Amino acid sequence: MTNQTNTYSQQMAIRLRQIMNHLGLTVAGFAIFIDRETSHIYGILNVSRDFSDALAEHIGKLTGIKGATIKNINTDIPSSISKCDKIVEFRKSHKDNKEYFLNTKTDRSIDAFISDILVKANFLKTPRYLSEIEEFIASKYDKNFSKDKLSKALRYAVSKETLKSEKRTIKLQNGNFGKRLVDVYWINIEE
Repeated sequence: MTNQTNTYSQQMAIRLRQIMNHLGLTVAGFAIFIDRETSHIYGILNVSRDFSDALAEHIGKLTGIKGATIKNINTDIPSSISKCDKIVEFRKSHKDNKEYFLNTKTDRSIDAFISDILVKANFLKTPRYLSEIEEFIASKYDKNFSKDKLSKALRYAVSKETLKSEKRTIKLQNGNFGKRLVDVYWINIEE
């Protein structure tokens, strides 16, 4: 894979995650919704499988948007897809299966959000400050956790060896660095 192809595949993986987030579905739920194997979805998310035009068209038919819109990384995925008829029907018919829906899993536990979603988003491949993580979660997932809860959950992820951390000088809002030491977090890729 060339760098350009790999970058596009990474963008498509992020895009697929955005679609699943808009729909409020986990990988298992999304796989059932689009009638594909979970391994197929994970393959795209892990950039080991292409996000085909045919799959984009299929998802588009289910969500009421064009496949070309899904594949165009320069356009936003409309949040209105969360109200399309097919997903409303899917929610009703699968309401008892908590594993299919993000809100039933992550609303209960910030720890589940970090281990099931944030860690897989590739954002933490490089060390990040708490404020950067908080901003990323708010912008990408439309979730707002208090700094205290988020900090505790990140430290818990470190204790479970899902994440790593170290002390670095604080990054000030103006971009400069202060004197106080704070934790930065990143993915533990030695799993």
